[in-house]
Amino acid sequence: MMAKKIVAALFVLALVASGGIASAGEDGHSLEQLVVEMAETPAQHMALAKHYRAKAEEARQERERHEQMGATYGGGKYVQRARMKRHCQNVSDRYAGMAEEYEALAELHEEEAKKP
Repeated sequence: MMAKKIVAALFVLALVASGGIASAGEDGHSLEQLVVEMAETPAQHMALAKHYRAKAEEARQERERHEQMGATYGGGKYVQRARMKRHCQNVSDRYAGMAEEYEALAELHEEEAKKP
């Protein structure tokens, strides 16, 4: 039982220390991916759900920042201004999609945590 607690503690520590996407080597795997693959207990899945909810919030904040930035483009040539606004809108839309995907991942891990 003590070994399981140690593994769970190391799991959560690795997730927190990773900051999300730390590289784990040349094979292209990230620490985040390894943590996801190792998740077995309800506590581990809840830790992942919390992590993905935080990433969703970060994406929503970036979306808002780009929407505000796009709204500030006012001067200059019309063509340049339109391209800058379009760029900001495209980035904003991508962050909105990322936020939705992270929320979906959080929900999946919450469901996994509820399983016996």
